[in-house]
Amino acid sequence: MPRHSNSDDGTDQQVPTGSSPQDQGLITPLLSHAQSIRQTSSLRQRRELSSNQRLLDRDATFSQSHGRWGVQRLSRLQRRWCLSRIWNDGIFGDWFHRLAYQKTWILMGILFVTYASMVVFFAFVYLGVSILGSKTEVGPDGSKKVIAFCHMDINNHMEALYFSLSTMTTIGYGVSDYYFGGCWTPLLLVLWQVCCAITFDAVAVGLLFHRISRGTKRGKNIIFSDKAAIQQVNGVWHFMFRMGELRQYHLIEATVRCYCVKHERWPLSATNNTIELNPDAATNDNPNSSTEINTTYFVSRQMKLKHPDEEYGSHLWMGLPQVIVHRMDSQSPLVPSSQTWYDEQGMEHSTPSMSPQEDEEQGSNTTIANSLEDFWWDRNVEVVVLVQGVDEATGATTQARHSYKASDLRWNHTFVSCIRPAPRTTRRSSTRQSMAAEVDFSSFHGMLPAPIHCQQSPFIPPN
Repeated sequence: MPRHSNSDDGTDQQVPTGSSPQDQGLITPLLSHAQSIRQTSSLRQRRELSSNQRLLDRDATFSQSHGRWGVQRLSRLQRRWCLSRIWNDGIFGDWFHRLAYQKTWILMGILFVTYASMVVFFAFVYLGVSILGSKTEVGPDGSKKVIAFCHMDINNHMEALYFSLSTMTTIGYGVSDYYFGGCWTPLLLVLWQVCCAITFDAVAVGLLFHRISRGTKRGKNIIFSDKAAIQQVNGVWHFMFRMGELRQYHLIEATVRCYCVKHERWPLSATNNTIELNPDAATNDNPNSSTEINTTYFVSRQMKLKHPDEEYGSHLWMGLPQVIVHRMDSQSPLVPSSQTWYDEQGMEHSTPSMSPQEDEEQGSNTTIANSLEDFWWDRNVEVVVLVQGVDEATGATTQARHSYKASDLRWNHTFVSCIRPAPRTTRRSSTRQSMAAEVDFSSFHGMLPAPIHCQQSPFIPPN
């Protein structure tokens, strides 16, 4: 009869009881190898799922972003609605921005339906007033004659619709008496409709202008490199990505900000029957043991940039493509806060020191890269990039967004130069000005392997 042995992942493994010690010595490594394969496959599946779940989408052309956030507000979707909340927060609360953020064809449809509804509504009001206020006179010969109310001359629905449409568009009336016999009722009705028409025109023009000139469309002309590079220069790791402007007229006073969004994990310790955070928990001598972990999801940390320098306001000149650089030192949110960190299962990991002086003593380039990559995958790190500036033509504020995850990293790589001097014969088509430089966007996303240990990089400013 085979006996069952429990593996580390909780699965039962069948081991023949009648086998010799030599056979059992061969079976045990095979079971361990199969268990390792299953764990590797499960880890690969979790990483693929994690790479597809982003805070910021990458579904646009050339792996760019539409600027759509993958955040769902459950408190707004699951709360109980009452009449007051429907009135204040639902339909009529902030209705302008609700309409402004609709799709263009939906917004146009809503405006056209509202306009037509106003015309039809006032047409029925005019027709009702004309019918209710009309009088019938009997002539000497017994014939009956209907006298219209205040000479409005509205006798059916079609005439009422034309009268309402003429009032909305101020085309002009085709009635016999423009002054409606000096009556106040048609004057008040026409004034009411004209005020509604003016209000509707102002709202419609504002919505359409806001929709057509919104900054998200302009922001799509700012592109980011498909992958981010991590390179060690002068013993220090740097996180880099490239961005550029497709238009000839670039943004004014452009600024760039980077945020690291990740899960924070801390070991828990029991003291006096209470559970408290213990970031300085003692190192466990057993590498296979696990520690109870407390996790705070999606904590955002601002990243200090080396280029553009934050001391100068992080302003960026968009005339040429620029490489944004972040120094991955001990203060960087991209690296563990201490050399010991814990994963989701509570397993302890050790990361070599990021200090340039201790790099050669404590770990090699490959060891540090593998440890940092595991840290990124476990903490679901996502770098969110926000670029904001003022459009030169319209003066509107524009924002472009992008993000990078662990699957978007290229270790020990650098960017291919996409800027070169222009030939002396190159001129603008509309002016006689000679071109000084050319930007080859076909090489914008290009990367090449970088030396493992290099002393300088053209994209990293000196200290």
